[in-house]
Amino acid sequence: MKIEIESVQTEHQRRIDSHSHISKLGLNPDGTAKPSSSGFVGQCDAREAAGLTVTLIKAKKLAGRTIMFAGPPGSGKTAIALAISHELGHN
Repeated sequence: MKIEIESVQTEHQRRIDSHSHISKLGLNPDGTAKPSSSGFVGQCDAREAAGLTVTLIKAKKLAGRTIMFAGPPGSGKTAIALAISHELGHN
C-alpha cells in the first residue's frame, strides 16, 4: 500500500506573529500608561518605564546603548520590545 500526501501551496500565505496585536506602548501624553490600550492589558509600570526609554532614545541620550529585559517566560519582554520598536518608527 502506497500513501501519497500532496501539499497545496496558495499564492498568498500569511504568517501571523504572536504579537501582531501590539501597535504601541499605549501611553497617555503625560507618560502614564492606559490600563488597556494598543494591544496591552496591564503591565503599566513596565510600559511607563519603556516610554521613558523611548523618550531618552529620541533625545539621543541613550543611543548606542543596550537595554536588557529580564523576567520569567510569558512576562511580556518581547511584547514590550516590539512596542518600543513601533514607537521609534521603521528606521
